[in-house]
Amino acid sequence: MPYCGGAKPSEEMKKAAEVPVAYANKKLISVSDKQKVDTLLTDVKGCLSKKLPYGVYTLYEPWKYYKTIPKGMQENNLQMDCLKEEWLKEDLKITVTKKTTQVVNNLKYPKCAHQFPCLINKHLPR
Repeated sequence: MPYCGGAKPSEEMKKAAEVPVAYANKKLISVSDKQKVDTLLTDVKGCLSKKLPYGVYTLYEPWKYYKTIPKGMQENNLQMDCLKEEWLKEDLKITVTKKTTQVVNNLKYPKCAHQFPCLINKHLPR
């Protein structure tokens, strides 16, 4: 888990926060440059396996694609203009060409809920 604030972390906690965490068993919504929509599921290791034709694929967490409120958030504690901007931010962008496959990863996981940028009142952990 990332260090999300609060008491100063021990050296052990700092080292644990540096260990990558798999985005395991999670859904992502893929939108191709031809506007074809597909739902993809990561495996237990957080990997995606899908044969893709040449093109550009933009992937979003479901709450962004469906323009809903992230799980665990309350609408009355969110700045809606900010949330509308968050919905547009891609989590992954995959470009498949004849010679290469390029991945741009903007997905940050796990997340600290109190650090979500659109919160009006950020309740820090105790």
